[in-house]
Amino acid sequence: MNHSPREQANTAVRDFLSSRDWSAQTPARQRILVAFLSLATARGFGSVTMRTLGRELDMKAPSLYSSFPRGKDEIVAESLSWFTHRFARELLDAAEATTTPEEYWAALVRFHLAQQLQRPEADLWDLLVATDRVARFLSDEVRQEVASWVRLHEDMYAAAAEEMGFRLSRKTTHVIFTLLDGAGRWADWNGSDADLEILLDHAVALSRSILEVGSGTPALA
Repeated sequence: MNHSPREQANTAVRDFLSSRDWSAQTPARQRILVAFLSLATARGFGSVTMRTLGRELDMKAPSLYSSFPRGKDEIVAESLSWFTHRFARELLDAAEATTTPEEYWAALVRFHLAQQLQRPEADLWDLLVATDRVARFLSDEVRQEVASWVRLHEDMYAAAAEEMGFRLSRKTTHVIFTLLDGAGRWADWNGSDADLEILLDHAVALSRSILEVGSGTPALA
């Protein structure tokens, strides 16, 4: 049985998600990850130490190290993986609720933009991944996991584009991702649901225009 490009992309994401079992994650570990993401987003990644994290959580150092024996490096790696899998799971849920490639594309764009505006830790994820390209502080396993997800994320867009009659290049995908990742600098969101809806619709229209220019094919209405 032949599967559509969207179905193939969704299956690949499900396979990615099944590669990591989060059911055994303890409440203590999750609480530490949440606190780390919050502190690193608010104060900057470099300012978060095991000591400041302990003060935020009202925990002694031995308790932190009992959950994360390798300290901050392990917390950073786990935070990246945890955020990646949560993003992938919720994006897949949004994508699978659609019925047409146009709706699928819109769901991808809307989810991505909403994450950037409503979850400040999304910018932290971008920063850590970008920093690793220079400083190489992540383990090979985490780096490979992040790279795998980025490819799968791009493939979801490519699948929707193909079914809409476009050929989406990696370059054009990167332009669209740059637009969405940088939403905090251009969206000027006032915090209201109504304004968010306007911005989401605007992002979908902009992304479709970029797709049209990048492929040289007239966009569908």
